[in-house]
Amino acid sequence: MLIRLRHLWLALPVLPVLLFDARKRRLFAEMRAIACRLPQSLAAPLPEALAALMPPAALRASNLQSPVSILRRLADLAALLDRRSPLGLCLRRSLVRYHFLRRAGLPLVLNFGARFKGGVADREITGHAWVTLDGQPYFEDGENWRGFTVMLKYPQSDE
Repeated sequence: MLIRLRHLWLALPVLPVLLFDARKRRLFAEMRAIACRLPQSLAAPLPEALAALMPPAALRASNLQSPVSILRRLADLAALLDRRSPLGLCLRRSLVRYHFLRRAGLPLVLNFGARFKGGVADREITGHAWVTLDGQPYFEDGENWRGFTVMLKYPQSDE
């Protein structure tokens, strides 16, 4: 229950944007469509799926006519609302952020990490996905990424 209230609290700042700006509503619909297609997209081999999420160079240069903070919040809300997805929230959020914020010109990098639950090697392994900007977690709580060993970064080098 507490987590759902926290998610609602995260959504509240973008609701006025969606109510009063038709361009933002169209952009949000595009974000939701991408979030909903993620399970099918990730059925392809991972390098191909991630390459498909990289916006084309022409779109990367385009200005989405929104402050990056609004784009990030809209992407987070789009990922959050896809509650029936078999993918975890962190993966959905990271992939949607990656696509749209790279499109806005931020050179984000996707990170996929793993760690043993409780830090003990004979326990289950848990995973997490997050984005970084200039090598630093981008709007990611420290407790979410600390302790994870990065298993894959995409792209390997900034493109």
